[in-house]
Amino acid sequence: MRRLLVIVGALATAGCSNFRDAFSAHADTAAEAGSMTLTPERLGEILAGPKNVRLNSEAANLVTAMWVDYALFAQAVAEGKLPMDSASVAEALWPVIAEVREQRWHDTLVSRRSALTDADVDSVYGGNDVRVFQHILFPASQTATPEERAAVRRQAESALAQINRGSDFGQLAARLSKDPQSARDNGYLPASPRGQYVTAFDSAGWTLAPGQVAGPVETPFGYHLIKRPDIGDVRDRLRQAAQAIAVRQLDSIYVDSLATTNRLEIKSSAAGALREAFEDLDKARSSKKTVATYRDGELTLGDVVRWVDQIPPQFQMQIRQLPDSQLVTFTRTVAQNVLVLRQADSAGISLTPIEWQGMRQQYQAEVDSLRAEMGLGADVSDSTISVEQRREIAAMKVQTYFDRLLAGQVRLRRLPATLGQVLRENLSYEVHPGGVMRGLEIAQAKQASDTTGAAMQQQPGIQPSPGPAPVPANPGAPAPGAAPPQGGQGQ
Repeated sequence: MRRLLVIVGALATAGCSNFRDAFSAHADTAAEAGSMTLTPERLGEILAGPKNVRLNSEAANLVTAMWVDYALFAQAVAEGKLPMDSASVAEALWPVIAEVREQRWHDTLVSRRSALTDADVDSVYGGNDVRVFQHILFPASQTATPEERAAVRRQAESALAQINRGSDFGQLAARLSKDPQSARDNGYLPASPRGQYVTAFDSAGWTLAPGQVAGPVETPFGYHLIKRPDIGDVRDRLRQAAQAIAVRQLDSIYVDSLATTNRLEIKSSAAGALREAFEDLDKARSSKKTVATYRDGELTLGDVVRWVDQIPPQFQMQIRQLPDSQLVTFTRTVAQNVLVLRQADSAGISLTPIEWQGMRQQYQAEVDSLRAEMGLGADVSDSTISVEQRREIAAMKVQTYFDRLLAGQVRLRRLPATLGQVLRENLSYEVHPGGVMRGLEIAQAKQASDTTGAAMQQQPGIQPSPGPAPVPANPGAPAPGAAPPQGGQGQ
């Protein structure tokens, strides 16, 4: 997923027939999760808690979704419904499992197709796609005086004279260069394409013959001595760079051919469907609307949203703002990922027993840590008391957990992988846009009040005086802030 799926919540709307109804219904409730309720007042309190947070509908929706996740998690503990069996754990960990399988299949393809011979590497060295340079930096500030820059240049010229007399470039770089990272590697810079460095450095470097040294070359960083090492000195470095280039090319060719072979087609309605999905992701998760087709299968809007759920909220916001053409590209990328995983299935690519055991143990540890952080101990799962009592205790634990988060007493610990989505699919919950909007308004009002109060505290000498406004010293002049007399000309 990381390799092939490269990608650059809004206020949910209820299914009301009237826009006004959508924001007035359930205005006294922001969200419900089982027997727990998030009121607008509580949502406003949570939203207004952190400092320097932009209060908008996206923030309100994100916090509401977080509350739902934690409330459902606590309810699952209270009701003994926390998904811990193998099938449920696999469902919760599907993005992690998919990434491991995709990476293994990718490595298999690379090992088959991208082995490079010495001749291949020598061809890269002699070509115009990539170079490996060594350099020695003598830094000079852009604010340095002409005399100071001249002194630095003389240092570079002295080093160049030593190189011309036969001194080893790498040894001098390690001793003299003020670029710490490259100096530790005898002045070597990473293999790079043309245009990677500032213009003066790039122009001088790409004109060098093998073994040749240029300099002093002046750049905004100071003065450089630049060498293009011989092929024998950089063959291994170039092999790694050429391998990476070959892998990228293979990725592109492979994915494109996979799409062609499977007759992948993106529906013209895909971009519009995705925009509608962003307005109500909960509803879209179960959508069977087809956004792409391929041989022996189709990609639904719900499938795409499943992948969207794995993207951090801030990047989801960016996706929402993409033009239609890029939303189509995003849909195609998701479909290609599905095809890659399907081919991995055909090749028998799966987790090893040790990998699966490690994932389960990690999942168990994360669940246990979150339970401990939220205080969901034996009192919440005690089978000797009624489910109703356990739910009440769980609700109090959720309340306390958010209080501690707001007080900075604990750090936010997210649910493992897609556990939140698994809980949403198996337990009841509902988000009410009207209540979310009301909570946002409460938070904004509190934030404005706090800002005003802080501003007044910064001006302790200004205090309101009792009684009416003072009479102006000039009886004919208006009081400060008063409107000019009717019919007169303002100054």
